[in-house]
Amino acid sequence: MDNERILRTKTAMAREDLDALVCRLPENVLLLSGYWPMSGCSFLLFPRDGKPTCVVPHCEADEAAEELWDAACVSFLFGVLAAGNPYADIGKALKSACAGKRWSRIGFEGGFESVAPPWNTAEPAIPAAPTQAVLDDVFGAGRFVDATELLNELRAIKTPMEQDRLRCANEIACRGLRAFQEGVDVGVTGVELVGEVERAILVEGTGYRGARRVRAFAQVSTCAAETAMGYRAMEITTARKLASGDLALLELAVVADGFWCDRTRVRVAGSPTETQAMVHKTVVAAQEAAIAAVHAGATAGDVDEAARAIIREAGHEKEFLHVTGHGLGLRYHEPVPLICPGSELRLESGMTHTVEPGVYFPSMGGIRVEDNVLVTATGAEVFGPFEKGLAA
Repeated sequence: MDNERILRTKTAMAREDLDALVCRLPENVLLLSGYWPMSGCSFLLFPRDGKPTCVVPHCEADEAAEELWDAACVSFLFGVLAAGNPYADIGKALKSACAGKRWSRIGFEGGFESVAPPWNTAEPAIPAAPTQAVLDDVFGAGRFVDATELLNELRAIKTPMEQDRLRCANEIACRGLRAFQEGVDVGVTGVELVGEVERAILVEGTGYRGARRVRAFAQVSTCAAETAMGYRAMEITTARKLASGDLALLELAVVADGFWCDRTRVRVAGSPTETQAMVHKTVVAAQEAAIAAVHAGATAGDVDEAARAIIREAGHEKEFLHVTGHGLGLRYHEPVPLICPGSELRLESGMTHTVEPGVYFPSMGGIRVEDNVLVTATGAEVFGPFEKGLAA
């Protein structure tokens, strides 16, 4: 049980005069209960005083009971012929859990538009009108307060237990980074590389340090035309075969029991050109300068500038098209902290974020190196360190 997370949450709720939080998004159910929902149809009622209640589909009640810290677990029939209206059953369970309570301010997830999936990533479920109708019926309309800002604030500073979960996810990701670096060669396709990376993570990561549910989402772009667009939030993986001198860029998300990491490496098939080697050296130097600038009290803008200055000095400032980093943890991309030009946000111990400078040329392609760091009082801890070489 993450007692530090519970204490921080209840302290923040008292400050905001919230009697309870009600969450449906898997990332927030996990944050406050320890359970990462399988299907995304679970509801968590988290009171400021008293024991939480987690309402889950009956088909995942065993997993919930094993993972929940200290919450009553109530199940409803779901996905079988005998099941009734799930929202009616959820409402009944919530009404029972809050019976006799005189709550006037209840926080809910009103502002989340970017969300993390449950274990069943193929079909996430999100709060919408049916959920709101249930909550209005249970608690009464007009009692709700959008707690999105509060939840993001809580999630920005990871507890020691959460930090260790992120270390684990990053260590698992290294299995995929290794498969990528060993797999890049003339004649290999991006699709084949994705398959090898995801296989390594699933096979070698499941069970690592007790990780129960592990999944990877690998994206590999190849050649100059594809990697030059690597600044986008996604890569398009194709069956094109790598030619000698082609770059391959891996964008890798890994989730282990609901905790996410975000890594990038780039590799060349065959031997790199002098230009590729020089640009790669610049990007690695920029990343290392930014990591060296990370510590509690530093501004996000200062960290960004540490990377950007190296790239600017090399004459590639116009090719550095994105921010230097973003928050992460219970989602692939979290809003705090954003490591971007001019940001005056002061980093705090316990924050976790990416450091991912990159440059992108239509003629040569794109080169980015990305790792995840923990902000400490004196510097940065790099989660899951892994080599950054461009070629074997």
